[in-house]
Amino acid sequence: MLKINRNLIKNRQCILFLIFNIIFLMLYFKIISLQYLKEDELSVMANSQYSYKESLTDANYVLYDCNGQQLMNYNKEYYVVISPDIFLKDNPDANSESMLTLIYTLRNYNENYDLAKVGILNTSEKLYYQIDLSTYNKLKNIHDVNGFYIYEYSPLNRTGVWSIENLLLNSKRTADNTIKSKDSLEMKIYEKIKDNEKPQIVFERDANGKIINEKTTLPENNVNVRLTLDKSIQNGIKQILNTSENKNFGQIGVVLMEAGTGKIKALVQKDDTKPNVNLGIATNHGFFPGSTFKVIVEEAGLDKGIIKTNDKFTSKGLYGEESEKYNVLTPEEALTLSSNDVFAQIGNKVGFNNFYDNAKSQGLFDKVLNLDGEKEGIFEVKNPNVSDGSVGLAAIGQNIRITPIEAISIPNTVVNDGAYVKPYLLDAYVDNQNNTIESLNTTSNSVIKKSTAEEIKDQMINVVKNGTGRSAYIDGMEIGGKTGSTQRIELTGQNKNAEEHSDGWFVGFFKVSGKYYSMVVFVQDIDKDSESGGNTAAPIFKNIVLKIVPYLK
Repeated sequence: MLKINRNLIKNRQCILFLIFNIIFLMLYFKIISLQYLKEDELSVMANSQYSYKESLTDANYVLYDCNGQQLMNYNKEYYVVISPDIFLKDNPDANSESMLTLIYTLRNYNENYDLAKVGILNTSEKLYYQIDLSTYNKLKNIHDVNGFYIYEYSPLNRTGVWSIENLLLNSKRTADNTIKSKDSLEMKIYEKIKDNEKPQIVFERDANGKIINEKTTLPENNVNVRLTLDKSIQNGIKQILNTSENKNFGQIGVVLMEAGTGKIKALVQKDDTKPNVNLGIATNHGFFPGSTFKVIVEEAGLDKGIIKTNDKFTSKGLYGEESEKYNVLTPEEALTLSSNDVFAQIGNKVGFNNFYDNAKSQGLFDKVLNLDGEKEGIFEVKNPNVSDGSVGLAAIGQNIRITPIEAISIPNTVVNDGAYVKPYLLDAYVDNQNNTIESLNTTSNSVIKKSTAEEIKDQMINVVKNGTGRSAYIDGMEIGGKTGSTQRIELTGQNKNAEEHSDGWFVGFFKVSGKYYSMVVFVQDIDKDSESGGNTAAPIFKNIVLKIVPYLK
């Protein structure tokens, strides 16, 4: 007879009981996890089965100006969306008035949008049909067709790809679509906003696919960008550049800065379909500064005591200035008349290293904003010397290249009592209400004596009152500046053919309500025989000041 081992049975019962308890506990914790720990996730998954989501724009952040206005413009697009499986299965009355209205309206807009065609709905993917506003208005009140909805979409207006706003928004290079350099301003912005979400419109539907509600969801934790630019000023300057007076100029660049803070209030060019001229993009290190560079040369000489304001120089009639031969001029008189001959002599006396160091200390040979395509200025002659005339040429702004954004420091250092304030564009990272998350600023340091700056400021005011900058003069307003006219040879095309170009400059400052502003106007490709900085850039400077002063007050 088989003997029953009661201990063995008891042990097996305990093991089974333990296993059942473990399984029970595992199921219990799974239920708890589903009900509480993953409640939100599962809720979203469940809701997503009964909703459609569409992005309202292609931008995942907002670009604000200094006053909280959106700097970017948006286009309007309109879409019809069809969910084929629901559209076919859950619309029992295919001949209803609403259904026929939808089909015929779409077909009338575009014959390819024919929902009655065999096979067009044989897909599991949603179908998107872009329509116009008129068609949108005809369809927006249809609510009893299942598997159908319409919505508005607002993509960024990316026309004018070389505008400063579009450059900042794009992490890829416009020319070849490659990724911009990691340390560029654009990529620093990208790293801040890359995890942002886009605003969406959510269409809630019932089990049959009928839209029962729609709502807009805005991301709560997005990081947005605020610039120092002022949209109203930008638009005002753009209007001036596109007036009939300037119709013959293919490209004009303008940089406006709040002198004391370094905040760039406007960075505008006439034609944003061309590489940004203010940054020197697509150039060989920018443009010749011409006579605007004379300010740098005289500053260096006065600051180091190498020249004095009452020194006298006799013009030799060189550099095409035969009519000035034997004229005796002080540095101020030479600056007022923009005498190349005398300033070549001043440059020789001051010394290349001295005026080079002064230019370098004011950022003329370095990137200013650190944008990816921005160029830095350069001296084209490696070892200039007096004997071959290369120092004299450098002193009158030849064989040197700078960009308009670099040139803003020429007048700005003067009105800041000799301090170089580095221009900047990125003011802060902000939330959706434009509240500051992270603030940014700039640097400044003294580069010339206050007495030197005051002397040069008076001289630049005299240039506008009595010299080559008279076209920038406005009665009753403190305005100073320096004109520049240049000729350059550029190698173009596959055969590198030499082409002669001439440009006009005006670098200056003006005072409004006790505050100084610095501005550069650069006119590309002027007529070398009849035009100069004095009759092209200077009057544009004046017209811009007249346009924006009421706003600045």
